[in-house]
Amino acid sequence: MLPHRLPRVLLIDEFDKSDIDLPNDLLDIFEAGEYSIPELVRIRRRRPAVSVLTDDPERSTVIASGRVRCSAFPVVIITSNGERDFPPAFLRRCLQLRLPDPDADRLAAIVAAHLGRADDPRARELIQMFLERSEREGGLAADQLLNAVYLVTAQSPVPGPEWEELLQAVWHRLDSAAGST
Repeated sequence: MLPHRLPRVLLIDEFDKSDIDLPNDLLDIFEAGEYSIPELVRIRRRRPAVSVLTDDPERSTVIASGRVRCSAFPVVIITSNGERDFPPAFLRRCLQLRLPDPDADRLAAIVAAHLGRADDPRARELIQMFLERSEREGGLAADQLLNAVYLVTAQSPVPGPEWEELLQAVWHRLDSAAGST
């Protein structure tokens, strides 16, 4: 929301795990095109302009009177795992894109991009096992597969009881308490 000439991109990951008021708070910010930083508002009489660091490497910007005002609205990308519903007023202002669960080829591409090990026979076997378990459990996160492929292919484990224990520990639904044992 800083006053850049061109729009920036704002990524909010796992929005469904945020504070319950965040969707409505964001609507207010986006409608106004600005927001206050309470700590800077309190000191604005003594320091009307404050230089603060930004997320850009070694860059700062000046915040006047504790208010951040945008020149160009950012492109906002929000991810959600669907663990809670959002207010209708918020959803009306969103373009929703629902992505299907990745198939074996897509998972292999993800493994290759992150670990470069998609052609390893152990990785292919894990991908198939992951798909089967994900189907049984109602969905697993791809990063759980990446963790397992890394652990199994980084060393030379021999499939057996220890391997199954490892997969049991890594592959469980993240939203179920029963899977965390």
